[in-house]
Amino acid sequence: MSPLSQTPLFLMLGLLLACLTFAAAFVVCLRRVRRGYQARMRLLAERERVATGLHDTLLQSMQGMILRFQGVSHRLAIDSPERATIEHILDQADEVLAEGRHQILALRMPVVYGDNLGQALAAIGQSLQENFNSTFRMIVSGNPALINGDRGEEIYGIAREALYNAFQHAQASNVELELVYGCEFFMLYVRDDGKGMQQPPRGLAGMHERAARLAGALEVLSLPEQGTEVMLKVPGEICYQVPRKLGWQHRLVAWLGRTDTRH
Repeated sequence: MSPLSQTPLFLMLGLLLACLTFAAAFVVCLRRVRRGYQARMRLLAERERVATGLHDTLLQSMQGMILRFQGVSHRLAIDSPERATIEHILDQADEVLAEGRHQILALRMPVVYGDNLGQALAAIGQSLQENFNSTFRMIVSGNPALINGDRGEEIYGIAREALYNAFQHAQASNVELELVYGCEFFMLYVRDDGKGMQQPPRGLAGMHERAARLAGALEVLSLPEQGTEVMLKVPGEICYQVPRKLGWQHRLVAWLGRTDTRH
């Protein structure tokens, strides 16, 4: 058999070997991804277990102690120095308790997949509503799109911090979260009707760092006794799993904008 007659056989064997190599590499990558996912789920389960334990033991016990000290304080005279001291300590204890709740919320941060960002944010809003004397409402505008996993967790972290500040520090009656799924940008708003900010909110530097990792912009607007609004704006091509195509209206606006710039 001449070498020329063997060439197709060798080509087929080479192609088969290449396919087997590709399949083996794919299986190895798939197993690596699965192991990473399982490790992450175990980590999240452990964080949830720790958070539940802290909530059910430490925070509940501390809340009980605060109530007992309040009972002792109410039995003292209003102008008593001891009562003033106890009430000052109780105020500090309330701050520590609130910080503990905040840390537990951070421990319970879920894995945010593309289609459950809204559900995760709604859940944290409902959880905060149960712990604070404010009403929570969430609005979704536009057609919800799938969010990239890492981007979704950054967005979730910013929204969680903004919601916590609104519930804990604003003394608001109403807190509102709005998600806007636009073609060019994904936008998130956290609004409250509270007292406004006397100073920058806690965690603002971390929120700006997260926004920078998203190539987005974060703005905080606040007026005394009129409330606060936190706005996050992220390019859609950064956070959407599937970039959205602009409609003819957006293309026309963009074209007009370029025309005006030239003139």
